[in-house]
Amino acid sequence: MTSLYLHGLNSVNQNRRTDWLQQFGKLVNPLLSYRNIPETFQYLEQLVQKHRPDVIVGSSMGGYFGFHLGNYYRIPTLLLNPALVMTLLVRPDNRLLVADTKHTISIGKYDTVIRPDITLQLLEEWQLPYQIFEYETAHETPYEVFVDVAEKSGLFIKK
Repeated sequence: MTSLYLHGLNSVNQNRRTDWLQQFGKLVNPLLSYRNIPETFQYLEQLVQKHRPDVIVGSSMGGYFGFHLGNYYRIPTLLLNPALVMTLLVRPDNRLLVADTKHTISIGKYDTVIRPDITLQLLEEWQLPYQIFEYETAHETPYEVFVDVAEKSGLFIKK
């Protein structure tokens, strides 16, 4: 199994989450600069085409990219407080919103960075398949919550 991990803005690509993901096989976890969104999409598309991940895991800004890449390439995702609201500011190619991809999404009820009500509203408008788990957390997803939602997703099977 190959996983693509997309960290959040002002975050790092090596952490306890990536350590946990490595037990399931190959992990691709680039260190990303989110300054140029079209350029980042192109770079990530190249990574997806090269490594053919079985799942995309994205946190916050990484969740924004993971959501759209997952839709386009029909790769299931695990998204932690994804910055889907970015879609209202930077419209990706429309083909990225038309898919039957399974999205597992964790949101923090007390997130003041990425408002959960807006995330839920966008998901309803787009009418894409997803399962959502709400936690009593803020924007930062604690490691224990990550493991819980990852296990509930059914996407990870030990090698």
